[in-house]
Amino acid sequence: MSDTMRAAAIREFGGVDQINIEDLPVPAPGEGEALVRIHAAGLNPIDNKFRNRQVPLPLWQNPDFPVIVGWDVSGTIVESAGDFSVGDAVYGLIRFPHFSGTCAEFVTAPVAHLVKKPHNIDHNHAAGVPLAGLTAWQAIETGGLRSGQTALIHAAAGGVGHFAVQIAKNIGAKVIATASARNEDFVMSLGADEFIDYTATEVSDVVSGADFVFHTISGSMIPKSIACLKPDGYLSVVEGPLNPDDAVAAGVRGSFINVHPDETHLAAITALIEDGTIKPHVDQVYPLAETAAAHAHVEGGHARGKVVVEISG
Repeated sequence: MSDTMRAAAIREFGGVDQINIEDLPVPAPGEGEALVRIHAAGLNPIDNKFRNRQVPLPLWQNPDFPVIVGWDVSGTIVESAGDFSVGDAVYGLIRFPHFSGTCAEFVTAPVAHLVKKPHNIDHNHAAGVPLAGLTAWQAIETGGLRSGQTALIHAAAGGVGHFAVQIAKNIGAKVIATASARNEDFVMSLGADEFIDYTATEVSDVVSGADFVFHTISGSMIPKSIACLKPDGYLSVVEGPLNPDDAVAAGVRGSFINVHPDETHLAAITALIEDGTIKPHVDQVYPLAETAAAHAHVEGGHARGKVVVEISG
């Protein structure tokens, strides 16, 4: 194995033009870490927000450039640790929100952030799961959604939304899903019970009394999501900020979801993928050399499901 690897990195904050393919050192795993040969890396809106310096996390303010982009990974173990063996196919959300660097040929990963890849999907589909799937899972779990309740899921055709629809349906909830008209068939195929074209209908005019609202759209729309809830209903927000006083004043509960790696949650998602309950959807796959184009695709805001960077077959 060479001492260097190809990687998509930035040397300063800015637009997609800051992403370049470089030869950088292969990282060395520390204690409790495995070295993973990356087959595919999933992209998420947070990748663009980091690159554009739109998220005010202190640990992102003065990074030691160059920084390799990416947090989602699917690949194979080449230096083992923990219960993993060389050759095991694994996937995970690595170190988030700390830097990880999955848009590269290799990455080191804490073994607690990895689980075995679902056996019935390829690396490209697996790479699209961790951050988005965990966000949906943790939001729904935090909100306490139960069978028989009604969930309103915004942006249901997107990366997080399409997982949320499937997870909520598996719980036994009634799902009202919003998206643009072109995505109606796709969203209904995920199991949604009702579809609302948000471009043609004001959602808060037609939805009220929901037990749970998953707010994955602009923070400026939070008051309208609150209006869709029943008294003491729950608002899970991933696009904020959420002012707790606004929720209390409206007689509802809510929280901002800070997704985090969790092997128990990801293993549960894996089981649902393997039994066919959850089907990850990949909108487009880009080669590593076109990582900048992949970022632009995500930044456009209209991806159906996930955008993935393929590193190796």
